[in-house]
Amino acid sequence: MSKYKNIILFNAIIVLGIYVTPSYSKGKIYGQSKTLSKEYIKYENCRLRKTEINMKDGVKDGYKCIFKRQGKGKDVTVFQPSPICQKSFKCKSETQ
Repeated sequence: MSKYKNIILFNAIIVLGIYVTPSYSKGKIYGQSKTLSKEYIKYENCRLRKTEINMKDGVKDGYKCIFKRQGKGKDVTVFQPSPICQKSFKCKSETQ
């Protein structure tokens, strides 16, 4: 009886091995691709550099959160009423 169990187990392992192996063939797109024609917006990390008081006509008018881009480009400034700024966020990258 154990001989038949071993044969059945061996056959089951082979069958599962055939079905589980990944396919290495190329994918094919039928019709027009919806993703190739789209314009994608690239993002990068912007990290907090400093927080400043925003002065307008000699009166305090909220705060400026100044963020430094991960790549090259100008700093990003966000105006807000509270002095608490988030540490980082994803900003649109500048085209160079």
